[in-house]
Amino acid sequence: MDSDFVEKLQNIKLMEDEGEVIRVGTVHRDRLLEECSLSLLGRFLTNRSFNQHAAKALRRSMWKMGSDVRIVDVGDGIFQFKFSMESQLKWVLDNGPWSFEDHPLVLCRWERGMTANSVHFTSITMWIQIWGLPFDLLSVESGRDIGRLWRLI
Repeated sequence: MDSDFVEKLQNIKLMEDEGEVIRVGTVHRDRLLEECSLSLLGRFLTNRSFNQHAAKALRRSMWKMGSDVRIVDVGDGIFQFKFSMESQLKWVLDNGPWSFEDHPLVLCRWERGMTANSVHFTSITMWIQIWGLPFDLLSVESGRDIGRLWRLI
């Protein structure tokens, strides 16, 4: 963007009579907040363009939720996955990792006040393979110990 234009935008000030407060109705707000509380935000880790329609259809198919999950493009490459039940949301979080065309899907839980610009993805579920472990370390407990180490990185 042209730096002169940006500077002009930054210097715009409202006059007192232009600073009118706009009240947004709360009739449907409680329903919308409940709907958002059952949602995850996600982004595919890629800079390439991809078929968003196919990615959405694959998520619905893999998650076996059909129309029980609504997928909304909220901008900046971020999708909001709206579930009907808390158990569905938890199932998705617990059964990853998820991807599309080898591009990992990072997910985070919706929080009140989030915008497309304020979403921060801080972790990603991954599957790892460790080759050559001694047989006495091939156990669920050893896997958890190794996983705990990876969570610190």
